[in-house]
Amino acid sequence: MTWASTTVIVLTILAATATVLIGRQLNRLEAERDASTAAADILAAVAEDVRTTADSATAEASAGVRASEVGAAFPEGVADSSAVRARDSAQPVLDDSGEGVVVVASYDTAVTPATVQERRDHVVAYAVVPLDLAGTLLTMKPSEGGIAVAGPDRQVMSVPDHRPSDAAFQTVDLGSGTTSGWTLTVWTTPPQTPAVAWLIALGLGLTGTAAAGWMALRRERDRRSRDDLLRLQEASATVAELATVAQHSLDLAEVLPAVSAELGAALGLRGLSVGVPSADGERLLFVWGERPDNVPADHHPRDEVGAGDTIALVLSRGGRLAARLLVVAGRRLTGPDLRTLFAAGDVLTSALANAEMYSQQSELLKRMRSVDELKTVFLATASHELRTPVVAITGYAQVLTMRLDELTPEQTRMYVERVDANAQRLGALVEDLLDFSKLERGTDVEDHAPLDLGEVVSRILEEQPDLAPDHLVSHSTVRGLGVIGSRLAVDRVVSNLVGNAAKYSPAGSAIRVRVQAAHGRAELIVDDEGSGVPHDEREQIFSRFFRGHGDVVVRTSGAGLGLAIVSEFAASMGGQVSVADADGGGARFVVSYPLAASRAEPSRGATDADT
Repeated sequence: MTWASTTVIVLTILAATATVLIGRQLNRLEAERDASTAAADILAAVAEDVRTTADSATAEASAGVRASEVGAAFPEGVADSSAVRARDSAQPVLDDSGEGVVVVASYDTAVTPATVQERRDHVVAYAVVPLDLAGTLLTMKPSEGGIAVAGPDRQVMSVPDHRPSDAAFQTVDLGSGTTSGWTLTVWTTPPQTPAVAWLIALGLGLTGTAAAGWMALRRERDRRSRDDLLRLQEASATVAELATVAQHSLDLAEVLPAVSAELGAALGLRGLSVGVPSADGERLLFVWGERPDNVPADHHPRDEVGAGDTIALVLSRGGRLAARLLVVAGRRLTGPDLRTLFAAGDVLTSALANAEMYSQQSELLKRMRSVDELKTVFLATASHELRTPVVAITGYAQVLTMRLDELTPEQTRMYVERVDANAQRLGALVEDLLDFSKLERGTDVEDHAPLDLGEVVSRILEEQPDLAPDHLVSHSTVRGLGVIGSRLAVDRVVSNLVGNAAKYSPAGSAIRVRVQAAHGRAELIVDDEGSGVPHDEREQIFSRFFRGHGDVVVRTSGAGLGLAIVSEFAASMGGQVSVADADGGGARFVVSYPLAASRAEPSRGATDADT
């Protein structure tokens, strides 16, 4: 809708609203005039009723009627102030108690006392006469309104009881003297807004809406004509731009977003996706904007596609399916738009083929660089880890050689033990490097044969009590879980996992090794009481040469091969390795092996040992 149409509608609404408001205001002014006229007519009648009641009360007081004798209190139901004024003034006094009363004082003298003090001394009774205004108010009440009489402090009578909030009213004083402070309120209810006002407003609204609609339709026709011309001009520019994008980049990460943005801007698309053939049928390669529904391919251009509809194009080259392009139209696509889309598909086909070839070459180059970097890291890490124990062994050996006669037996034993510890460390590292070299070449370290996993793990732990000499190592195994593999592979997995648990958990803490059946597989589980493995490192921890970044890792040595070797040896037997949190804290490493044909029913082993 244009600003002109909007202006017409706004002015129409304002004119219609003004018409209705003016009609309502005229009705209210008429109601206020009626209330004012009725108030003037009713005022005289109400004032006359008040004077009549006052005269009646005075006559009763003069006749000596003792309506309420003077005692310790004023007359019941009458304000004290009203009784005091009646006594001191010797005049009738209106009181707004109940529905209004007239109070007159009686004295025991032949004539009314002249002074206030004399009146107070000679008052003997009070005449209290109710005001009877109900008949007058009911008779004089406007047919579409009401009357209310109020005293100085409260309203004493209203016909009817409630005055509408939208009523037009007129309030006048009843006069001075006896009725001083009393008011009369007359109200009338304004009639509904005249039908003629609503008809005029409706006519204005319809006229304005029709005018705005006509202006909008005319502008829409003009806009569509201009848009069709503009799309014809943009079609050729779009194809040329896509060809330029395809020629200037061979990276799919650049080509697909650029092509999507260009097509989306040129054709007003809400979304598109590109799928490429795969072994499972089709793999989604790229999505831009709203993801299209899966629809059959269109091999020939349609005449038109509605907004929100999905169209599929098959992109092929040399008789081979290259990809499938799904497009969600954001607006109505006409014939020229669809021809542009098919032409853009041809350009995209070439771009995909070239970009795919470039991606493959880039990936190959990246892998070659990664291998080169891996070798560099390996050489640096291995050199450092080999040099450290060699330097220590050489140093302690020189001390023993040069100062053997000067050393006490205890000192000699200490240096010999240090030489032995570093030699064992060097031997373990060399063994890891040899294992790594074999696994890297894909050489089987031993022929595979059926094994009882629980029995093999128990023997390894019993034969190697020094795997974690500073920790409490316990094991619990289930016998009869058959797997296919080599004892050496299981040995390398167990020794590396137990050694890793000992390295990263406090001395004296427990290391628990279990073999059990779970989910149709055999599981080897190693729990420790260390600090555990951070979640963000769990995917990398089994990579070669990877070491964490925590304080515990920094304080320990290693080449980052142990867990990688565990993963490789487990994989050689069809196993999988994972890490989680242990029940009591620390890390839990789980190696899951596929079961072979069991040689016997699994039975709980009674081999719980501490090392």
